[in-house]
Amino acid sequence: MCMQKISVCILVKNAQETLQECLESVRGFDEIILLDNGSTDSTLEIAREFQKSFGALRIESSKFLGFGALKHLAVSYARNDWVFVLDSDEVVESCVYQELESLEFARNHIYALARKNLYNKEWIKACGWSPDFVLRIFNKTYTRFNQNLVHESIIIPTDCQKLYLTSTIKHYAYRDIEHLLDKLQKYSTLWANEHIYNTKATPLKAYTRGLWSFIRNYFFKKGIAYGYKGFIISVCNSLGVFFKYMKLYELQKKPLSCSLVVTTYNQKERLALVLDSLKNLAVLPTEVVIADDGSTKDTRELIAKYQHDFPCKLQHVWQEDRGFQLSAIRNKAINQAQGEYIIVIDGDMILDSHFVDDYIKAARKGVFTQGSRVILDSKNTENILKSQDYRLAFQKKSLKSYKCHLLSKLIFSTSTLDSSVFDKQTLIKGVRGCSMGFFKQDFMRIGGFSQKFQSWGREDSEFVARFLFAGGEFRRLKFSAIAYHLYHDESPKGTLEANHALYLETIKNKSTFCKNS
Repeated sequence: MCMQKISVCILVKNAQETLQECLESVRGFDEIILLDNGSTDSTLEIAREFQKSFGALRIESSKFLGFGALKHLAVSYARNDWVFVLDSDEVVESCVYQELESLEFARNHIYALARKNLYNKEWIKACGWSPDFVLRIFNKTYTRFNQNLVHESIIIPTDCQKLYLTSTIKHYAYRDIEHLLDKLQKYSTLWANEHIYNTKATPLKAYTRGLWSFIRNYFFKKGIAYGYKGFIISVCNSLGVFFKYMKLYELQKKPLSCSLVVTTYNQKERLALVLDSLKNLAVLPTEVVIADDGSTKDTRELIAKYQHDFPCKLQHVWQEDRGFQLSAIRNKAINQAQGEYIIVIDGDMILDSHFVDDYIKAARKGVFTQGSRVILDSKNTENILKSQDYRLAFQKKSLKSYKCHLLSKLIFSTSTLDSSVFDKQTLIKGVRGCSMGFFKQDFMRIGGFSQKFQSWGREDSEFVARFLFAGGEFRRLKFSAIAYHLYHDESPKGTLEANHALYLETIKNKSTFCKNS
């Protein structure tokens, strides 16, 4: 592989001590992308001075998005398909050029290099630091980094072939104890924030895992052979494990904030029934946001009436009636929502008393959750609308209205779909926007709902497709989070073919972000 076809991507923040050596080690590549994350030392001055003799150095900046997202952003700036991703405290051996030039690169190849981890400039071959192979060279059209806040990694497709180079990377991991402790605090906090909804933590788990980490690293991983350095590294590794679980434990004791978004358009009688059912939830959301796609003033007056004594914050987000603009009003409402977790329902969904509680218990970062619904027939709906008694909906008995927590957990854990589903099919059946849940952070990461959809059909499926291509999962919540869907005539399907074409474009391009929303 010619070096003129590889871009080097480097993340930097306050790297004045190692950046010069790092940059010099990759001078032989076609271009260098330097993504700065708010340096306050002389890092940028060093980079600009290097730029005078290496014009293909491109300097960009970004706020902290998480290490996975930052590396993905840096890679996106590269003009070449092949990228070599480094940290600013890493130095590549010069022999890497000759080795890379001798290789025949294939699109599904991902290359790993051995990393020499240094403590106070000494290579530590113990404490789990060696051997340490890191995947760093790949084709950006084939794969990418995941979105992890910390301990990010390249996503490994099923047909990937990993190749291990003989060249190495010198890694200035830690200068001294203070540097080690600073990173320990930073990374343990990031890890705890990332795993708050995916990993259960207890003080006992923190203690036992921390203790085992020390025993494993100091004795079994031969840290004892490196004197005080091996002891310090083993102790700090142990403390890192202990603190990340204890920080996670504290975070998990805080309640999850949740915004329930209700979409509506000139259906005040149905909306009133939904709001009545909301008032009687066993667990209330932090707020309810009415996403109004241009209703007349009678809907506004209805919401104002409910706001006087509603048991939680009730917010009305309205936009001018410009025809079907469901994606736009959803985006507007979710952007204004204050909750970490978002539940979206249609304005004709009567909620079971444990609806929100069930969703919150199932909340997972990076997971799109599809809730359950019971479809009411026209006769039942007519009776409910005449009486304006939402409780009549609960008289509808069917398999879908049956609640079973054990069965719900089983289906939720076994119904996982990721982007690989599109290798076998183009459409996931059963994607419905009438009841869905996801974290606002995940929503923002993919750009929200596509506003290219100007009529009914496929807007929800397209959102889910981008969600999965961005590394997320799709799961079904059956026999819990139940909502009763008032009957209405199906929406016209005259534009479904055009909308399906928009959807297929997302599938073809494996899109992860919607720029127009």
